[in-house]
Parts: sequence; C-alpha cells; structure tokens
Amino acid sequence: SHPLYRHIRRLNRIRRAVPALQKAFMANVNEWGSGISFARNWNNGESYVVVGLAMGSDQNITVGGVRNGHYVDAVSGGVMDVGGGSISFFVPANSAGIWVLNGPGRIGEPEQWLR
Repeated sequence: SHPLYRHIRRLNRIRRAVPALQKAFMANVNEWGSGISFARNWNNGESYVVVGLAMGSDQNITVGGVRNGHYVDAVSGGVMDVGGGSISFFVPANSAGIWVLNGPGRIGEPEQWLR
C-alpha cells in the first residue's frame, strides 16, 4: 500500500496497455530544465503516444510533428483532437501526460505522482 509501490504499479499498467511505450524508439525529443517530451510510434501508427514529463513545477508542453487524430491521456483521461500535427497539454509538477492516439482512457487511479 506504499505510495511508491502504487506509483510503479500504475506505470507498469500504462506501459503494458500501450505497445509504443514498450517497443518504439523515442522521436521528437525535447528536453528543458524542468521536463522532457517525446513521441513513440510503433508499427507505423499501430500504437502511437506522446509523452510529457514535468519535474518540480507545472509545465505547458507542446510537441510538434505528431500524428493527427483523437488522443486520450492515460494519466488523467483527458481527450483532445489533433489536426495540425501539434499537440499541447498541461502537466502538473512531478507528473506526466501520456497522450495515446485512439487510447483506452485513464489507466489506474490518480495518485501522488501521476495525477
């Protein structure tokens, strides 16, 4: 029941549900002092994800050069449609946005680090 155990368990559930997180190379990588963002494309769009990580402070993240379509955040359950090849989203401090193209929805429950 430790918060760190629950966090790792949720990360593993998300990873298992999104093949691109397991198998694909990182592309469109952007790093800055308080975060990182990247996309992963498995098998020509069979599984596609855009990830943004925020460390220490809230982050507004934009990733260009991504596939258009309907995205669902595996962390919050938020949804958005991308039509211009660029996705923008907010990530609270010490959390992540894991936007999955045609994703399954929120995976697991919000916790201390993924909310």
